[in-house]
Amino acid sequence: MEWLAICCLLSYHPSGMATDTLYGTYIIPEEQISLNLSPPNNYTMFMMEYNERSESVNSQELSRGQFSLVADTVVLEEATTGKAMKLLATNEETLHPLNVPSLDKNAKFLGQNQYHANGELKWEGEWRRGKKHGTWVYYNESGDVVKSVRYKRGKKME
Repeated sequence: MEWLAICCLLSYHPSGMATDTLYGTYIIPEEQISLNLSPPNNYTMFMMEYNERSESVNSQELSRGQFSLVADTVVLEEATTGKAMKLLATNEETLHPLNVPSLDKNAKFLGQNQYHANGELKWEGEWRRGKKHGTWVYYNESGDVVKSVRYKRGKKME
């Protein structure tokens, strides 16, 4: 089953916080969950489902609120309940749920894209079966391509 994660960076609010390197879209493909981190430190978590018959994507919001970065831990504070969920940021491309209800601790949020603090795209890429696959493109803060790296099943192609 295929599905699509869509993230729009609607506005940019300079915050000067270290969390600007985490702004972007992260997905757990197996569970069809998308996590969007956007300025000024807002998050929204969705359940995504691709409808093959209508060729549309249906989404259900699971949670929304504010996020902060404490050392290597992303803390999501749910807006309506104030409950905190934590994710371990092992690098800028993967986040591991530590105490997110109904998510397996072994699950990983895989980064689809990330933005610079000024709102310009920082990098974008795809994953296949938990490994980098296809062309990953990296951009500078002006939006110019710095490099492209091609992967096949997680291995760099020359």
